[in-house]
Amino acid sequence: MTGAPGPTRVSLTTVSTEDTESLGGLLAGALRAGDVLLLEGDLGAGKTHLVRGLARGLHLDESQVCSPTFVVMNVYRAVGSPTLVHLDAYRLSGGDDLDAIGFDAATSRPAIVAIEWPSRLEERLAGFDPARVVTVHITHAGEDLRHLTIDLPPVVRSRPGTAALLQRGGERVAATCPITGRPVPADCPTWPFADEHARLADLHRWLSGGYTVSRELTEDDIQPQ
Repeated sequence: MTGAPGPTRVSLTTVSTEDTESLGGLLAGALRAGDVLLLEGDLGAGKTHLVRGLARGLHLDESQVCSPTFVVMNVYRAVGSPTLVHLDAYRLSGGDDLDAIGFDAATSRPAIVAIEWPSRLEERLAGFDPARVVTVHITHAGEDLRHLTIDLPPVVRSRPGTAALLQRGGERVAATCPITGRPVPADCPTWPFADEHARLADLHRWLSGGYTVSRELTEDDIQPQ
């Protein structure tokens, strides 16, 4: 008997603050009101930058997003967008402190909840639906580099809006053939082309000058993948 499928892990690296924020925008496409985003990482790892990009992707005012380390919780709202609750648990001693800052009232209606330092709230995290919890680990990988692992539960993984995030992580997802316009499943051997004829037609465009590139073609460009 097989168990329930586990989360899908997406691993990737960002090269700058702007890149981390851009990734947050991709993550926004995967999230819905009622989801919880747990952000693990050292001080200065880029957790708030990721949330700023998330706000941008949700069409909220990203300029208002700042680290809630001292105010503990910020709530961002806009007409036509899901509410974003941004909580920094670094200065909290436990789940009981959430009552004092009005956390339950802020989340009484469905919202996307992003929590930095979630390990300080372990007893309250048990109350969240694990099927709606996305976990992000951010680590320093160099001066401006950040390595991220994102664990997506199956219900989030299956959403159409997750495709761009999975592609950024190097995973094949269903695509549209650029030659025929037909849908192409992720396991198609000629992906992202519908068939071998479409792949060869695209290759002909390259060789006949139908495409313009900023560098010369190499053998790797024209070999089947």
